[in-house]
Amino acid sequence: MLLSKIQQKQLTYTEVGKAVGVSRQMISYIVNCRCNPSWKLQRRLEQFFGIPASELLAESEQR
Repeated sequence: MLLSKIQQKQLTYTEVGKAVGVSRQMISYIVNCRCNPSWKLQRRLEQFFGIPASELLAESEQR
């Protein structure tokens, strides 16, 4: 769902990373399920996108 939210807001990974205090590469890793964000990063993503991390970081059924 993170990827869809990024696309809906027409943001780049760099823009999201800057907004939550991490690199573009870290956002890419999270989107591609290569790593899990820390608790603090989950909270910053929740605040930025306005939805719970459990929903935001849930894997898409299409994967």
